[in-house]
Amino acid sequence: MRTWEHFLKQIESKFEKETVEKWIHSLKIDHFDARNLYLQALDPIHIAWFEEHIRPYLKKGFCNNNGIPIQVHLSLPSSFNSPQEKKIQNPFLLSSERIDQELTFESFVPAEGNLVAYKLLSDPERSPFNPIYLYGPSHSGKTHLLNATALLLQSQGKKVFFVRAETFTSHVVQAIRLGQMQQFRTIYRNIDALFVDNIHLLAKKDATQEEFFHTFNTLHLAGKPIFLTAIHPPSQLIDIEPRLMSRFEWGLSLGIAPSPSEPILVKKAAIWKIPHTPELLHFLASRFPDHSLEALQALSIRARGPLSLTPEKALIHLQDFIEEKEALRLDPDTIIAHTAKECGIRPEDILGKSQAREHALPRQIAMFFCREKLDLPYQKIGEIFGRDHSTVMGSIRQVKKGQEEKDPKFVPYLAAIEKSLV
Repeated sequence: MRTWEHFLKQIESKFEKETVEKWIHSLKIDHFDARNLYLQALDPIHIAWFEEHIRPYLKKGFCNNNGIPIQVHLSLPSSFNSPQEKKIQNPFLLSSERIDQELTFESFVPAEGNLVAYKLLSDPERSPFNPIYLYGPSHSGKTHLLNATALLLQSQGKKVFFVRAETFTSHVVQAIRLGQMQQFRTIYRNIDALFVDNIHLLAKKDATQEEFFHTFNTLHLAGKPIFLTAIHPPSQLIDIEPRLMSRFEWGLSLGIAPSPSEPILVKKAAIWKIPHTPELLHFLASRFPDHSLEALQALSIRARGPLSLTPEKALIHLQDFIEEKEALRLDPDTIIAHTAKECGIRPEDILGKSQAREHALPRQIAMFFCREKLDLPYQKIGEIFGRDHSTVMGSIRQVKKGQEEKDPKFVPYLAAIEKSLV
């Protein structure tokens, strides 16, 4: 079938060679007519991968010579579903993630800008808004508030389901792989409240978004509350279907700001019964601004005893912790390497002189992330990339414009690289 062969040539440029061989060329044409193409996959995982990664490209215009859309159908070999295989596939189990008993409203330290969300969620049954959508940067307390609300409703006898977006995706893939979508829908739609953390991580997952759309509609129509968190407000989500974004705006969206570190450490030290002084907690908050709670936990394990430590002694106990965090710290080389990988080129191509689009665009994006993530001066970025000050400024300005306007030339790469750098 020439239309399919032409489509394969187009799709080959979007994936690595090994991926194309393993997942695309292994599909076999069973039969076809003017409006349908029937393909045979190797196993259910093969079908799930196709639905997640290839189906979106088919929606953009897979047509015959007369411009009529061709429907692509996938099936398994008749020998695949043997009695033994069916026995292995059962039972189908999906469960809510563990709700942390420690992340309550009492242990939450709200920042001044978080009081509205705090008060609203602490009495969720009276809220007229559905869904409630919390957004803000990492370490701002979104997950804590989500968890606290789930605990509260659970204590009232409600059947709650709490998942991260990645878990929801794996549940969908598992259901597709095992041919158990009806069981999946029964589990997700017979609950009193749904909590999904980091909903922005559904980006580019078309099959998962399709299923979440119908899950959302069913629960919303039944008046069941839905609670979501993300990094950005609904209107700024990237690679999320517009119909989902509009539904996220049906209820109330609230921005969440990070709470002060030291009051949080005071509460946690009391809960964990860790001896401490104000001096020690101030040291942890200032020395580890993004990981102060982890540092406190690490210190409690390494320095057991009834007496609190001085900052100098704490630093000795936390040497391995510091080395671990230093290894994870972002630097320009890491940003360039991740950008090159996502764009399918080499780091040296980004740092080279080539002005070809396949090299210039990743170079601009890498400059943008060096500015956004590391807050490097334009002159320093220019030194790293071998460009002058004005070129760096123009490149970063162009990427920001593309991000704001959701330019398809930039958006897919920005979302993928952003995720890889977290």
